[in-house]
Amino acid sequence: MQIFFSLLQTIFLFVLLMIPGYILGRRGRIDDNGSNTLTNLLTDIAMPFLVFSKLLQIDLSSLRISAILCCLLLPMAAIAAVLLLSVLVFPKKEDRSRYPVNRFCSMMPNCGFIGIPLAAAIFPDRPEVTLYVSVVNVLSTYVLLTLGTYVLSENKGDIQPKKLLFHPVLAAIVLGLIGSLLPDALAGFAENYAVLLAQLATPLSMLVLGYRLSGLPIGNLLRNREMYMVIVMKLVVMPLISIGLLLILKLVRFPLDDSLIMAMLIATAVSTAGSAPALAQRFHLDAEHGAALTIGTSVFSVATIPLLYLLVNALF
Repeated sequence: MQIFFSLLQTIFLFVLLMIPGYILGRRGRIDDNGSNTLTNLLTDIAMPFLVFSKLLQIDLSSLRISAILCCLLLPMAAIAAVLLLSVLVFPKKEDRSRYPVNRFCSMMPNCGFIGIPLAAAIFPDRPEVTLYVSVVNVLSTYVLLTLGTYVLSENKGDIQPKKLLFHPVLAAIVLGLIGSLLPDALAGFAENYAVLLAQLATPLSMLVLGYRLSGLPIGNLLRNREMYMVIVMKLVVMPLISIGLLLILKLVRFPLDDSLIMAMLIATAVSTAGSAPALAQRFHLDAEHGAALTIGTSVFSVATIPLLYLLVNALF
């Protein structure tokens, strides 16, 4: 239960960190350009250094290839299953401004914006949890650039998998593996440097979410029926599929440990991808609806993630 209360406290703190961004947005002290700048600082600096610092804290010899494979295959299976379900739940319509966004937001986890900072905050002494979520983040980015892009545009020409090669978190993982080979003195200095920048990750991500919330009419947000359907798909169905797959792995005696189980829970139970509004706008879809789904799933995950943890704790 200690982890449960730590989870509640951490998520509550995350919500409180959204308030300054919300206030600054309502007062006009942050605009879209400022929000984009904060997002770039998060994705290009804070998040990679967070992953890099965690890798330097891990004894790489203790990592199992089977765990890394699980981080790749299990979330992929959950994403594919939710996509198939979303095609049934959100059928094609003549007006295509929303149904592609609903499908995308049902299947794409926000491992970068929320998952990695949340894993680091809840398990500061278990850096392998953050690493596992980071691996899922690389996978989900590849899915976003390929399958996710196709879901939104319905045009194979828009798929850009090569962009993954320049993903900052992937670079951080590679550099972290190299850094782990450094002498202890150098590795310690590099870790201290990285930790200072990594501390920006959580406040930046929450400030941006708070700003996005400030630009949405709350009344319209609460009356958005499709948002609640996406919330069920993303925050309930996807993690339940993940938990079911973990149970199957347990039955076949696949080597699972608590860190891997927690990482899979966090990676699949977090809110929808934060890039949904920008991608919706890029493909001439309803960007405001995408923002509503991003904020809606973020707010409701405050309740669903702790409840799902209780379920996982009972089953494993």
